[in-house]
Amino acid sequence: MDYKSGGIPKTIDELKDYCERNGFTSAKTRFFVGFNYEGPKAFGVYKDEATGEFVVYKNKADGSRAVRYRGTDEEFAVVELYDRLQEEIGNQKIRYAADMAERERNKYENNENNLNFGRFDSEDNSNVSFSDFDETENYDHDRRDKSGSGTLGFIFALIMLIMSLVFGGGGGGYSSGGRGDYGSYSSYDSNHSSWSSDNWDSGYTDWDSDW
Repeated sequence: MDYKSGGIPKTIDELKDYCERNGFTSAKTRFFVGFNYEGPKAFGVYKDEATGEFVVYKNKADGSRAVRYRGTDEEFAVVELYDRLQEEIGNQKIRYAADMAERERNKYENNENNLNFGRFDSEDNSNVSFSDFDETENYDHDRRDKSGSGTLGFIFALIMLIMSLVFGGGGGGYSSGGRGDYGSYSSYDSNHSSWSSDNWDSGYTDWDSDW
């Protein structure tokens, strides 16, 4: 399947075009396709013109380089970096969903607190009878029951939101006789502005590991 139709890029030029089509700029993702970037915190693939070999690398936070692959198989090299890019896309979606869930939870709790404050602040407690306390207790009991069911519904909605962000998009598959079965990959939607930040390098990526 062609990479433009949900398949996997097999050459550096195809991977470069794939990134451009989806807005995966090197400034945003720290993935450098077709370029030997020597600065810290970077993933990349390029062709060494002196040897004719393709190099897949990761530059760590301290500037040292871990070479993932060096050889003459361009397809193998490209898919290695593509795989890592897909992992990072998943990481970004999970982080975005978690941040969104936290914001929504805080908003929900603030609304609940504001409602409670407004109810008690508006009450005139100067002439309260024992029967009033009974009615208030019954009211609070009913309100807690409704609040509990509302909270469960809210949590369920958040879970569904996270699942839709992480697992959204159609599936794509790819296999090669030269390398074997690459397995199944998710084809993420192209509208990344709905979940992606402007810069993926914000402490979430493990830059100290080899890959």
